[in-house]
Amino acid sequence: MNKTYAQTAVHAEPVSLKRTKSALRYAVLVLAALICGSGIEGHAQADAAKTEQLMFQLQIARMNRLIRHQPDLSPFLSGAGSGALNADIKDDKGTLTFSSGVDRRLWARANGRWDEDGLRMDKYGFGAMGVHVYVAPTLIVGGMIEADYLAQAGATSDRKGMGAMAGSYFLARNANHPLFFDGRLLVGKASDGIRLSGQGTGQPDTRRGLAQLRLSGQLRYDVTTLTPNILVSHAVDDVSSTQRGARIGQSLSMQHIRVGLDFRQTMRHMNGARFIIKGGGAVSDTSTRRYGYSAFLMPVERKRNGRVNLGFSYVTDAGGTLEIDSFVDGLGGRARQNYGLKAGFDIRF
Repeated sequence: MNKTYAQTAVHAEPVSLKRTKSALRYAVLVLAALICGSGIEGHAQADAAKTEQLMFQLQIARMNRLIRHQPDLSPFLSGAGSGALNADIKDDKGTLTFSSGVDRRLWARANGRWDEDGLRMDKYGFGAMGVHVYVAPTLIVGGMIEADYLAQAGATSDRKGMGAMAGSYFLARNANHPLFFDGRLLVGKASDGIRLSGQGTGQPDTRRGLAQLRLSGQLRYDVTTLTPNILVSHAVDDVSSTQRGARIGQSLSMQHIRVGLDFRQTMRHMNGARFIIKGGGAVSDTSTRRYGYSAFLMPVERKRNGRVNLGFSYVTDAGGTLEIDSFVDGLGGRARQNYGLKAGFDIRF
């Protein structure tokens, strides 16, 4: 009886050892799978966050340039300006601008800029075409179409976007002063693409909109001339894309307000010389709000800037001119302030 029990125990020991080794092997495999899975998931989340950040930067760059390159409509009622074509092309950079005449109802504007430096590349192009009718001698109403293209490349990523917009505009002039008020409302679509580490994200559809109002021109009162400049812009860019089963929302809105006023006053002396005082200032506020799903958090961005300039010029009857100008830039913002002083003297024989 005892002998039989001992033999059974001896034979059971290897079986238990095999089961223990098998359980340990299974536990190691499960742990390795969990570690690899978490590593892949973490890498995917990092790529998604980087992609969204690059998309955000691309949208901001396109919005800023879209607002800055809007065509000036005031020459259609002021008569200032003419058709021109300018080009400055070098090996790795260049600029190109085109403008049709202001005496025609059908008009076109275009400009482009490109710059390449090693692994860094930046290309931008903008074009607009429109047609208008004269409702009154001081009022025109029309429609326009616009197209823009932006491509940027760096050491680790490539970004590009292109789109088109269409809408209406108006331009009015004050009856007593060369003061102009214009507005436009444009809507359209675009596509943006990001390539990170050799893998593209596709080109999600983008819904865009731009509303803009501008006041510019001059108010002349005898020897004093005031030059106001007020610009209010609101741009919206909505992007919705799906990548690797996750929704990427890159929707944002930008509000840009700029208010400026310059003055110029001319005083004459008994000997015929002229003493001119000139100066002014401007403040700008740009706020960007990002909304929708995001893999990384970007708070509301706000940038403010102020500028003040003051100077004078003295013109003698003999033809000599003394001119002094000064400015202070960067007031009220986080950026470092800049200031400068310029003096010049010119005399003709």
